[in-house]
Amino acid sequence: MCIRRLFQSPLQWAWRAAFLKHNQCRHQAARRWTRSGGGPYRAVIFDMGGVLIPSPGTVAAEWEIQNHIPPGTILKALISGGENGPWMKFMRGEITKQDFLEEFGRHCSKMSKTSVPVDSFFSVLTSEQVAKPFPVMMEAITQVRAKGLKTAVLSNNFYLSSGKSFLPLDRTQFDVVVESCLEGVCKPDPRIYKLCLERLGLQPSESIFLDDLGMNLKAAASLGIHTIKVNDPETALKELETLLGFTLRTVVPNTRPVRKTMEIPKDSLEKYLKDLLGTQTTGVLKLLQFDHGLSNPTYYIKLGDHQLVLRKKPPGTLLPSAHAIEREFRIMKALGNAGVPVPKVLHLCEDSGVIGTPFYLMEYCPGVVYKDPSLPGLESSQRRAIYTAMNRVLCKIHSVDLKATGLEDNRKHGEHEAACLSW
Repeated sequence: MCIRRLFQSPLQWAWRAAFLKHNQCRHQAARRWTRSGGGPYRAVIFDMGGVLIPSPGTVAAEWEIQNHIPPGTILKALISGGENGPWMKFMRGEITKQDFLEEFGRHCSKMSKTSVPVDSFFSVLTSEQVAKPFPVMMEAITQVRAKGLKTAVLSNNFYLSSGKSFLPLDRTQFDVVVESCLEGVCKPDPRIYKLCLERLGLQPSESIFLDDLGMNLKAAASLGIHTIKVNDPETALKELETLLGFTLRTVVPNTRPVRKTMEIPKDSLEKYLKDLLGTQTTGVLKLLQFDHGLSNPTYYIKLGDHQLVLRKKPPGTLLPSAHAIEREFRIMKALGNAGVPVPKVLHLCEDSGVIGTPFYLMEYCPGVVYKDPSLPGLESSQRRAIYTAMNRVLCKIHSVDLKATGLEDNRKHGEHEAACLSW
């Protein structure tokens, strides 16, 4: 077996332990230069549709294609009639959902000269599968609140048949929630912005407002609120970071967004994780891919307070003995039980129905990954400490009683030369 590959994690863990003091000092120095929420801004106000969740226009465009409706029908009907149109009356809480769908349906059918199943569109718009908060935005909100700033939602919104407003968000993440259907007034009416500021207890100049519609931003800016137009979440957050003076995203070293060819179904993974970790686990699932460990794709996961690493078999047809995730899990678990400093492994899932291939989970260990064994840029004393820690772990690995740990059947007798040469 290739010991280098199987035991890469424990070696990195040992190097990280030896280098921890240097690493902590570096981060403490960085924090001294980080500006906290003590600047001119004391709150960030978010629109909902188009900022925190997909906008009605975005949902409509895809729905029209799937249902063979002329492109733009829904969006044109939404803005038809202006302030007195069915959509705006629905947003102000002046008509029920049923009344809205009937009037809105007539507008759509008249424009497209065909029957438009608007109830189907409304069901999709408000479904759990579509109305899911953007993870990057929810992470930003967490970071904003951690810095002591207030957060608010200011949304043109509507009532559902249940009598409750449509708000697929965690209310505990916001100090103030202002919804047009409850207040009887919609953006861009200045009154609704003033109401939000009043409930926040702030002046206009102390807040930043994010929206995807220019007319709503113009009205906010006229009151003295700083505004950011959201065309896409990533770009908007970069602008928000510049204004606030601190990062809004948790930086995980050596990771990147998941490659298109390596995407895994997040919904089924999230359900599996919540069942495994406990129903009390809440929050948005964050998924990144490590830029190393590509033989078996490796992912960083954050869910609630849990930080995990997932290793899986690559997609496609594989040889029976290739990419033995099951064997890797067994070895890591046995080494941990034998006192070797490896991340704690949590669970092996052999059900390919969850994410497409078998995988296993272990705890995430923050640290430094050294790709150049000469350790350039470090002082000789630091290199010596890291090499000593590495050798100490190697000694522990080679001292493991294979028979006692049940690993004896994993080795191939008489192939030591080939194994060493493969290094």
